[in-house]
Amino acid sequence: MSAPQPPRDATLTQLASAVDSGTITESDDVVALIRCADELAKRSQTRLHELVAAARGRGVSWQSIGEGLGVSRQATFKRFNGHMPEGNETRSAIDLIERATDVFRSLEAGDFEAIRVRMTYTCSRVLTKRKLLTVWEEVTTASGRLQACVDSTVQTPDGRSTLEKAANRHLLGGAVVQTTLQHDAGEWIGRVAFNGSGRITGILIAPIASQNLPF
Repeated sequence: MSAPQPPRDATLTQLASAVDSGTITESDDVVALIRCADELAKRSQTRLHELVAAARGRGVSWQSIGEGLGVSRQATFKRFNGHMPEGNETRSAIDLIERATDVFRSLEAGDFEAIRVRMTYTCSRVLTKRKLLTVWEEVTTASGRLQACVDSTVQTPDGRSTLEKAANRHLLGGAVVQTTLQHDAGEWIGRVAFNGSGRITGILIAPIASQNLPF
């Protein structure tokens, strides 16, 4: 008779408890414990990567994460940088134009939290809910409700290279999306800056003819 498989819905705590307290009376017990230990190791690694990704999303440095693991910053970066999940998306599949559009749709809906969770830690400390919603209220008071985001482009941070929509994917050096915000009674420039992980590092709304913008 083959040894039982660990339950698919078993939690990490349950797996750890089974491995720690399991008694071995026959060969099937040994194999069952090995399977539980293997499943525990796999899920623990997955959880570790999720925690590192969450920490990076909150602006925690590779140096600090490395200190928590007892290894160098370089070793930590090498181990985790190629396996950073972004929700259910792969890093190469982040659509920056869609993400920028979602920022302004969320502002229109008054949903600051939907924006904050995609900010870097530093950005979230600077662009507070009060600041963003106050600016948006001024825009809508002057021009009415947001109707559409059009003529969107993706640029490198220095503005020297503009990419076509088909290529508006993950950029290692970060990127800036510019869009025209069409309201009931006017238009505005909307800009969202992203870092290399697709996290928001800046949001800017300016009159349509503005020049020499901060980014």
